[in-house]
Amino acid sequence: MSTSHGAADAGSADGSELVCDRCDDPVPPDRVIRLSSEPCSELADRYAAVTRPHCPDCVAAVGMLAFAAETRAHAPVESG
Repeated sequence: MSTSHGAADAGSADGSELVCDRCDDPVPPDRVIRLSSEPCSELADRYAAVTRPHCPDCVAAVGMLAFAAETRAHAPVESG
């Protein structure tokens, strides 16, 4: 996980890409996924709500992204 959370939203020099908060790779605006967290009332005094940009690969790696049923139905099947 990135420790430079401020830089994660800064984007590239021309502002066209964000940086993934987990892997620090650039993410084009049309591929960015924003993960948000809001603490429950019991933890709100200790933790702040956050929203961070991530690439699809990192979101999938932490188990927060799944293939749509439609996509899976059209996937090529390997015979073997």
